[in-house]
Parts: sequence; C-alpha cells; structure tokens
Amino acid sequence: MSAEEGEAIVAPLVDAFGNIQRAASIVGDLRVALRDEGFTKEETFELVHMYWATELGVYE
Repeated sequence: MSAEEGEAIVAPLVDAFGNIQRAASIVGDLRVALRDEGFTKEETFELVHMYWATELGVYE
C-alpha cells in the first residue's frame, strides 16, 4: 500500500456563521454609508436587502 492510498480525503471546513457575520458587518457599514450619501430609509432598506440576498446566494 502506498502512502497515497492510506491518506483520507478531508473536505475543507466551511464556517457558515463566519460568512454571515462578515456579511452582517458589511451590511451595517453599507447602511450607514448610504444614509450618509442622502438615501432615504426606504431606498437604503431596498439596497441593503438586495445586497443581503445576493450575499446569501438567493440570486445565484
């Protein structure tokens, strides 16, 4: 038996919560930046909603 045959294949670890935490941080920053640029609360909500849905893979 060669060394290659005895090695187990290990799938890479995916940290789903880390990705969501990163996206939530970006969303918070995006919301503040949009409000600073003069967007209304409604416009900001729609833009942040689109970003969040895209980040979570809704539009893939």
